[in-house]
Amino acid sequence: FPSVAAPGAFSWTIPPLESILDLLPPFLLAVPKKKVSHSRKSMRSANKGLKDKQNLVSCPACGAAKLAHHLCAECFSDLKRTWKGK
Repeated sequence: FPSVAAPGAFSWTIPPLESILDLLPPFLLAVPKKKVSHSRKSMRSANKGLKDKQNLVSCPACGAAKLAHHLCAECFSDLKRTWKGK
């Protein structure tokens, strides 16, 4: 085979890298500058606790405490027992 070299033939060139950091995306390097102390960490998470329920009402059928707009657990268990009995 005769080798024909066309003028301006394609050649692979690798651009020079000034450092390895040019290859890495910037979000991989996001690290904290200082350690977060136990006190600061607990102050930040102090408001993440459970809140008390404010929507408790009494069931009109049996009088047990239940959440508003929810089925009463005691009345439902009675219904379930009667359904399974049939």
